[in-house]
Amino acid sequence: MNNRAVFTVAILLAFATGFMSAEMLSTHAPQTGGNVIVSNNTKIMAINDRDYYPVAMEKISGAKKSIHMIMYEIRWYGNPEGNSRDVCRLAVALVEARDRGVDVKVILDDGRGYGFTNQDLVDAAKNWSSYFSSHGIEVKFDWSNETTHDKLIIIDGEIVIVGSTNWSQSALNYNHEANALIESREVAEEYENYFEDLWNRY
Repeated sequence: MNNRAVFTVAILLAFATGFMSAEMLSTHAPQTGGNVIVSNNTKIMAINDRDYYPVAMEKISGAKKSIHMIMYEIRWYGNPEGNSRDVCRLAVALVEARDRGVDVKVILDDGRGYGFTNQDLVDAAKNWSSYFSSHGIEVKFDWSNETTHDKLIIIDGEIVIVGSTNWSQSALNYNHEANALIESREVAEEYENYFEDLWNRY
């Protein structure tokens, strides 16, 4: 077989392989992608690095109806009452919101997933669950065979804070973190549906 014939066969095989792969992907791959929201009533603000804490505190403290939160990690630093750490202040703000009649619900990762256990996360999740529950805030954990890596807060069905920031001193005070504050009922509704799906599942 001459070089031209070899080249032709190689091209045909590559085409056939690509076609079969595309066919398999289109047939067997899960459907992905969320709803595209186009709205003139949307305001987006970048809240990066040290901007996160004051913005999150302001929005949580101003909540009137609901705060629904999914957080991969809330680091435990001991009893939050009277603790000056930003994480503890945010947690106390959730309790204060609950005390003024706001519906506060929290989903946490349980520290286990895909065959591993992060004991620090396990212990922190249990401590925060006990603390929040003692103040009337219901907490649910994800299943132990998965990881819930979200950092999501939905406030009053109108405000969404989403990005990379966990509630830890490192994230709030030292790390580079990128987040967005989105003011949009349409966007908040999408995330409320997502939250409710997880809440009802757990």
